[in-house]
Amino acid sequence: MTRVLVRLRPVVTATPTADGLHLRGWASSCTLSGGTGLWKVWQRLAPQLEAGIPRASLEVPPDAAPAVRAAVSLILDQLWEHDMLVEMPAWGTDMPAPEVAAWLESAAAEPVEAWRRLRAATVIVSGHGPLERAAVQAAEAVGLAVQRSGTATKARELQAGKNEPTPKAPEPITPQAGENQPTTGLPRDSDAAVPSTSRELVISAGDLIVQAGCGTEAGYVLPSAPEGFTSLNTEVTMRTAARLGITGEPPEILATLIGSAAVHRLVCAIAGLPDPAAELADTYPMALVAHASPLRATYHPLLQGPPPSDPWQALEALTDSELGPVDTPEFGPLPQVPANLATSGDALGIGTTADAARLNAALNALKTDGVIGIDETHARGAALRRAARHHRGEPADAHEWTSDPTAHRWWKALTARFGVPAVVRVERLAPGAYKAEVSNGRQILAWAVEATAADAVAFAALAATGHAQAGRTGTAHLNGAAPSKTADNPGWVTRQWQWPADVRDREERLQQAIARLPGVRVVPLRLDPELRAAGLKAYR
Repeated sequence: MTRVLVRLRPVVTATPTADGLHLRGWASSCTLSGGTGLWKVWQRLAPQLEAGIPRASLEVPPDAAPAVRAAVSLILDQLWEHDMLVEMPAWGTDMPAPEVAAWLESAAAEPVEAWRRLRAATVIVSGHGPLERAAVQAAEAVGLAVQRSGTATKARELQAGKNEPTPKAPEPITPQAGENQPTTGLPRDSDAAVPSTSRELVISAGDLIVQAGCGTEAGYVLPSAPEGFTSLNTEVTMRTAARLGITGEPPEILATLIGSAAVHRLVCAIAGLPDPAAELADTYPMALVAHASPLRATYHPLLQGPPPSDPWQALEALTDSELGPVDTPEFGPLPQVPANLATSGDALGIGTTADAARLNAALNALKTDGVIGIDETHARGAALRRAARHHRGEPADAHEWTSDPTAHRWWKALTARFGVPAVVRVERLAPGAYKAEVSNGRQILAWAVEATAADAVAFAALAATGHAQAGRTGTAHLNGAAPSKTADNPGWVTRQWQWPADVRDREERLQQAIARLPGVRVVPLRLDPELRAAGLKAYR
């Protein structure tokens, strides 16, 4: 019977501190306090754990001093809690190379079983040039069986031992009205995974596949997934390559990084280890992006799959500096008082907070023939406001907004701080729907439609202030349909502190009121899969 021993994971290191010791493992660390004696106990305990101890022998001898017993128990408890110990049998005759064994003992829950999975797999590498060579060398260095294949289709035939016809690729998706249109996916054995140049790489084992690409200056590795998984289709690889500017022949050093990283992701998937980006992929799958000058690699989110429940979580992926479809909003030299400002490309974003300005800039940067919102309520509310913009109503009483501190604040910012000779016209379009237009006598500077006259004036004045603050011309618009980031505010905060967080509470009734206006009608637009994955909605 194979003896099972408890071992200290090879990756664990310890450092003495003034009052104990600090332990660092694969993905966690801890500091133990209790006196300098802890370090002396560790120096005696660590060699035994490195050699391996039966679990029953981990008990402290009953005749040991109470302080020693307490120190050993404290150290062992923390090692178990932070996954710095592994219980495993001996490797046996088919032991991996020492560095591979150390890696599996450091990262795997069951190192021997992980090695058995790796030994049972055949990795098929499909590519050309330095990318293929790097992947083959990395896979062989782990001890895997490797087969080269000129095409991914041939690779699947070698793996399955049979020939199957390759279906035709589907027609491309085009934006159209209606939210219930079917989404077409790529077939399982599509030739989309066939590398056609030395810049493309596909590696597979069983039903797992990893795709990568590399040019002269940049490269990427997509996450491992079952063959045919929708995140690994032609659209994603082409989009990723285009955004990174994948052109030219891969240099040896960058090809080695990309090829090795692709094998690493596949090996982790085969062995049952967490993906290298597992701790980062809380919302979206992560792609590794590498650059040659200087040589570096970081993980970035791919807008794929269902959107997160919190719409604000999608903003980072939407505006990711490497793979996002929208230019990352920048604050740059823009003044941030009294309004917050950001730019995404040429698009200006205005808000009462930095997050609101970034969101506004990102959505303004998206080109569409409708209105885009961060969620259903936001998009529909923005579209209804636009549809009602030119409706006329009855003049509202001035006292409905002049006594409001928020409306007064932004009106004062526009007219006193920036000296804009503005006038405001406030109309009641319907019960629970007001429109405010700010003008300078020659043109409309900003407009807003909200549930109260005070909110309408505040948003219109804030929008006009943002334009004046940024030195922009034209007509600005802001609204309260966007969700605010949740925040725990003390009970003493006033409307001035919370605004516009409380405006969304009135959004449903406002939309009902606008929808009853004559001639107001909005219809949903179908966005491309990437924007749908961000949770965005669109209306016109």
